[in-house]
Amino acid sequence: MTEKRHSTIIIVPHAHGKVFKIQLSPVLLKSLAFLGIAVAVLSVVSIVASGNFLRQRALFRALQSENKQLKGNNQRLAQTLTQVQTRLAQFEQRTKALAIAAGVANLFSDTSGAAPAVAGSGGPLTRLAGEPEALVRKQEQLDQQLAKVEKRLSEQALVLSHTPVVAPVVGVITDGFGPRIDPVTHQPAFHDGLDISVAFGTVISAPADGVVTFADRDSGYGRLLKINHGYGYTTMYGHLDRFLVKEGSRVTRGQPIGKVGMSGRTTGPHLHYEVWKDGEKQNPLYYILDAY
Repeated sequence: MTEKRHSTIIIVPHAHGKVFKIQLSPVLLKSLAFLGIAVAVLSVVSIVASGNFLRQRALFRALQSENKQLKGNNQRLAQTLTQVQTRLAQFEQRTKALAIAAGVANLFSDTSGAAPAVAGSGGPLTRLAGEPEALVRKQEQLDQQLAKVEKRLSEQALVLSHTPVVAPVVGVITDGFGPRIDPVTHQPAFHDGLDISVAFGTVISAPADGVVTFADRDSGYGRLLKINHGYGYTTMYGHLDRFLVKEGSRVTRGQPIGKVGMSGRTTGPHLHYEVWKDGEKQNPLYYILDAY
């Protein structure tokens, strides 16, 4: 019969201490070896798992922080979009008001079939879409509409600058536009303009931009000045003492063009002022906005 081999572990605590002997059977030894290997494997797995857990935890915290930051950014973006919506809506309303003033309110006609919301009508204001692309498209559309409004206003300003709306002199109107008794012939006659009595030598100012087309003597008018303002407007200035501009001169509103005198058929120093529109004589008082 074969004797089973045992493994012996001798423990000597110190030089004179009692010796301890532990005998291990092959089966127990194998079991301990297996257990050691299992513990080692579990330790490695535990370390790897712990490392993965720490990495996942760090990643989770990083994602959590990033999510918090993105949430804050989204809130700020939402606030910014709201502000942009509000500003664009206000800009649209102001542009509509300018369009109405310029006479081009049809720029804002709603082509989608809904009733147009005209500024000042009290109708509901369509809320702008919140998508950035939609806001950009709306801005481009408003830019185009505003450019048309600015062009129209510029044209109107140009027309206004060439419209005789300023009195050439300020004095006493001794004769108005229309039928009257001629002061020289004492016969009924039609007066084509205004007679404005002022001191001899009073400076006459151009009532609007234009070009001098006549500066010479003309029978009863004496020294006569004519200015073509364009857009169908012509003004005439009679009985001048002297001219301060020449034929062909380009003048601007408020520029001195002559001085009041007594040339021609007149009973005293005054300015005879006429306004013509498209070849038809007009009452100058209808155009003078700063006096009378």
